[in-house]
Amino acid sequence: MSGGLREALARLAASALVAATLAAPARLARAGTEEFSTFDVATQEEDDESLLDRVLTRSPHAWRDEWEHAPLALRTSQGCLTSGLWFIDTDLKLRAALGHGARLGVHLRQSESDEVFYDYMDFTFQFPTRFGTPGLLVRPMYDKSQQDFALMWDAGRDTAGLFVHAVFTVEDMFNNLWAFRQTRVGQASESYQRHPYEPALLVGGRGDTWRFEVYGQWLTPSSKRLLGYFAYLPPRDATLWGALGHASLEARALGVNWELRAGNHQARSTDHQIDLTTGDNANFRRKWTGEIAARRALWPRVTAEARGLYQGRSERWSAPAGIGTFEAIDRLLMFETAWNATRSLIVRTGIMHDRIGIERSGAQPYFTWDTRKESRAYIGLIARFGRVSLQGIEGIELDHEPYDVWFVHDKGFLHMQTTF
Repeated sequence: MSGGLREALARLAASALVAATLAAPARLARAGTEEFSTFDVATQEEDDESLLDRVLTRSPHAWRDEWEHAPLALRTSQGCLTSGLWFIDTDLKLRAALGHGARLGVHLRQSESDEVFYDYMDFTFQFPTRFGTPGLLVRPMYDKSQQDFALMWDAGRDTAGLFVHAVFTVEDMFNNLWAFRQTRVGQASESYQRHPYEPALLVGGRGDTWRFEVYGQWLTPSSKRLLGYFAYLPPRDATLWGALGHASLEARALGVNWELRAGNHQARSTDHQIDLTTGDNANFRRKWTGEIAARRALWPRVTAEARGLYQGRSERWSAPAGIGTFEAIDRLLMFETAWNATRSLIVRTGIMHDRIGIERSGAQPYFTWDTRKESRAYIGLIARFGRVSLQGIEGIELDHEPYDVWFVHDKGFLHMQTTF
């Protein structure tokens, strides 16, 4: 066999391997109780510029295609929330062949902020068939009672055409599901009286000038008994329920790239002494958002974007700890330009203005800056070094703040993405 023919066959085999890999979904619907048990909205008030910060911690739009098409990739977004709090959001995906068609996936998801806190390492085993790709997800934890197992099913490719990802998770599988009960959680015994399950579904589509996604997950109501061993630690009952969903639509029309987004995240929990009749210490929290953006090229190397985001946050507490309500509305306007200075350097400049309305009543367990206005300018640099993309954003304070601000420095954010 000639060298040229061997090289051609090698390229063909490599192309086939890549195509088979890309046929696997770039994103899976995966869920966990921690996305609801740690979720809070009033705690975000410690950061007076919470929404401004979260928008700037989003991964650059220009990196999305590379992330979705790469079978092996890492991305992380980090930055300042307050002088003492640091935002971290990290995704890692790896994939290896298990044999003819079957695949092993390793997925790391880490989110640490004043809104939600979880750290998952998922192992997935997928087996493509003519009727889609069934699979199994295993999520090990040091605390055995918190280990999750899920059944998955995927159909289509989320890089082109229509696709569906479905998952059904048995949360905390080793807690009270077996004859030999695994009830230890930390140093306490927390036996489920009503076990939680979590179905999730992602449906989407891609076209040359459009794309959409609709996603939802639901944590079924759970109830567990927290046993007390001392007089000052009486037994308690605790419950948890939650729902999370988002939808997005992108299309190109009239020479403009349009983007619509909506989202909802809510949870309700109780935690009260069994013999207490004065209330169940319920806590309900919810955040919902609506967003619209338009992006257009002004010159060959310059694009401009306008974005509006409306966000509502609410939280309610009940007796016996205290009866209170918290309501917040954010109205964010944002304008940005991006200049492709070179093939490997993009310069972002923008300005943001957020009007935050706050209403409170009754007991308030958390601090708030109350009704206010927050404005910020920013400049960002996106650079490419081989397979590694980096972005740094410097925020410029435009308001007079009630705390010390160094010169005009407001907040700083860092982003990194790479493929392997």
